[in-house]
Amino acid sequence: MIVLQNVCKTLSGREVLKDISFHIAENENVGIIGLNGAGKTTLLNTIAGMIKPDSGFIRSGGKESLIEEKQALRKLAYVSGTRSQLWETLKVKDSFDNCISMYRLNRKDAGERLILLADIFEIRAFMDRTPEGLSLGERMRCEMVYALLAQPKILMLDEVMNGLDLSIKYKIMGYFEKYKNERRVTMIYTSNQLAEVEQLCDRVLLIDQGRLIFDGSMERIMKQFSPYYRIEIKISEGFPDFEDLPLEKYSMDNDGLTIVYDKQKIGTAQILKQVMEKCKIKDVKLFEPNLEDTIKKIYRG
Repeated sequence: MIVLQNVCKTLSGREVLKDISFHIAENENVGIIGLNGAGKTTLLNTIAGMIKPDSGFIRSGGKESLIEEKQALRKLAYVSGTRSQLWETLKVKDSFDNCISMYRLNRKDAGERLILLADIFEIRAFMDRTPEGLSLGERMRCEMVYALLAQPKILMLDEVMNGLDLSIKYKIMGYFEKYKNERRVTMIYTSNQLAEVEQLCDRVLLIDQGRLIFDGSMERIMKQFSPYYRIEIKISEGFPDFEDLPLEKYSMDNDGLTIVYDKQKIGTAQILKQVMEKCKIKDVKLFEPNLEDTIKKIYRG
């Protein structure tokens, strides 16, 4: 179990964490969301023991921080765009080899695991490059593979989908969803995208300006606080029939159709199916709930 009690931290004269308290049970999957600058990365750095809180405490298994435990890095994997596990002067494949040696992994098992991960994360094409020759998305994929080689018990992922194309992003999200269930790891996942957290986490912590303003189930935040989804559809002919659908509102303007709906009541696929029965569709744009609007809604209670 990871326990934080009244944790505070000031950096460069600004109070970044303000009296944060919560606990994370073993095998629990927790999402930490918030706008840019809310304090998410500082919170993860503090949990990992990379920076010390000014007051309060963090404990895991009776230790003051995760980093103090023996073989900590085998138990904890932390991937973030603000820090790197790869050796800057080495080819990516050599960094992986160093990881296997450093943590004394079974070379045969780790090698087979690397082959599998390289295919899933689609990194084979640039394993002969050094990190400086990689794009942000390519580097993040290599960082995630490096972290997974040692099969950690605690997996902390900080904005790891930044810079990824949608196709590979969905593939990796699907892998993590399967991985957390099969390996029964404790996962802490930060993002400013509610949809990512909804897919991977059962519980969500919302950080705003260094304060914990919500701690509850993903189901509750989506039902109680999340704004509605919006879909914009360009049609070439026809007019849809929405009489029996539980939509919040819809409007038609020239060849454009705008629909606002609650995803808990009706799915996007069902709406599109209804439209296609009566209309020919030229284009579709989906707008997911805005995190800033969700935060405002939580403040209003």
